[in-house]
Amino acid sequence: MRSLLPALLPAVLLLPLVAHGDDASLARCGAAKVEAMARGCSDVLAAQARLDANGNTAGYERRLEKIRARVASAWAEAEADANDTRCAAYASNPGGAVDFLATMTSRVMSEVPRASCRPKLARLLRRHCRQGVQTEATALVAPADAAAARARAVQTLRDRLSRKWPRRGCTGVPTADEAADLALGLAGTAAGHATTRGMREIAGPGGPFVGAAIEPHEVTADPAYLPALQREVGSLTAENVMKWGSVHPGPTTWNFGPADEVVVLADETGMRIRGHTLIWGSLQIPPYVRNATTATELRGYMADHIAGLVGRYAERIAQWDVVNEPLSSILDPATPDGLDDNVFRQLIGPGYIAEAFHLARAADPTAKLYLNENSILLPGPRQDRFYQLVVDLIAAGAPIDGVGFQAHVGLAPPAQYPSQGTIEASLRRFTDLGLEVELTEIDVTVLFRPADTATSFALQGQDYRALAGGCLAVAGCTGLTTWGMSDQYTWIRSFFGFHDFPLHFDDFWNRKPAYFGMRGAFLARLLADA
Repeated sequence: MRSLLPALLPAVLLLPLVAHGDDASLARCGAAKVEAMARGCSDVLAAQARLDANGNTAGYERRLEKIRARVASAWAEAEADANDTRCAAYASNPGGAVDFLATMTSRVMSEVPRASCRPKLARLLRRHCRQGVQTEATALVAPADAAAARARAVQTLRDRLSRKWPRRGCTGVPTADEAADLALGLAGTAAGHATTRGMREIAGPGGPFVGAAIEPHEVTADPAYLPALQREVGSLTAENVMKWGSVHPGPTTWNFGPADEVVVLADETGMRIRGHTLIWGSLQIPPYVRNATTATELRGYMADHIAGLVGRYAERIAQWDVVNEPLSSILDPATPDGLDDNVFRQLIGPGYIAEAFHLARAADPTAKLYLNENSILLPGPRQDRFYQLVVDLIAAGAPIDGVGFQAHVGLAPPAQYPSQGTIEASLRRFTDLGLEVELTEIDVTVLFRPADTATSFALQGQDYRALAGGCLAVAGCTGLTTWGMSDQYTWIRSFFGFHDFPLHFDDFWNRKPAYFGMRGAFLARLLADA
């Protein structure tokens, strides 16, 4: 098995992104940015309180402009002092950070039922948002003290709100605990834009995993790719090289080389691996499988394929998408049972799904086995049919451990972008069955969003925040995997042929609002768990 690392290391060492400064300098710069954003969070809440009290939108915009200018000045000073190009690269831009926080603050306050209580709540949360953000500065310059600092800040917040919020005459919604959660969410958002820590570090060993699907040849060819993976990702998925047509193109022909590269890369960088996928009836199956004529013949192919692929990586691949997209495509005519009318269903019948799970369990008893599907994040008939399929598999004794929600958001018109509450409810529906869940193929298409790029990317950032926040709010959600990392490599461009920007890094490996939305959700969770 060939390692990717030796070929990449010389290029990595030459990267301008990491050529200046040291880790201590980067930490100090990040902490200075966080401190500026801590004040910014307090100031945004003050501006929102005045807006909710007097409705003066012109005055509100003037205050926001002053906040942007203060944050920009402080960040520029921090970068100049550090003389470290990473400090600018790893944080957001100051205007975008303030605007993202202001948008979230406005939304949070609009959900408070009594309008008269909104300015009271905003004023009360100012101090605590600031203190919550400041705990991230501690994590940067004194990581050993970070957990204790978070715990103190959060306990002070909850104690103070439990005393002071009921005195405001705003009993009901939100409760004091809910008000504390709002403050922590805003603090995480603010810190997520300012910190220079990567998501892999922030997620920590307890997860959920932050993952990415990769093509190994793209990682090898692009010197910026591996550093981004190592900094941000704790889980790898093979985007295509483990699919049947790629890895097992003939009945006796195997092409393990590219799949091996993914496994070796994960081993050498300490990442988890998701195996994708064992059975996919619609696409990327070789002709000898598609042209099978009897159930016996096809069962033989299934047994040989699953034993050969899963067995090769036994105890090295943590999860397998055993069956991918078992439901009929939203673009195809519906079938009577709602399942995709592929060769497996035609020759073996619906029971092929359970059979595949049993074969995978036999090949590697240690791997978690998942059923993966698209367009099931939103409630409705499709999610209901998938839910019934999962219930039936459990009842039949199939060894299913989890459900993968693909989360290709906004892809099919009419484009829909689920809220965090909707995502949470959909995930919990399946964790209530005793299963794990993961968001396995995240990207957010902007094709149907406003033509203005800044607006589209800002909205995309909110969607990524909702996806990450939804997973982090559900105890059984164990991972979030983006389907690629940089827009230049998205499957949407190559498969559909239109030039979209669905990922959290742009074509030049700059972090987008989508990245900061995800990172803010993880930092909010850190605070909430303190």
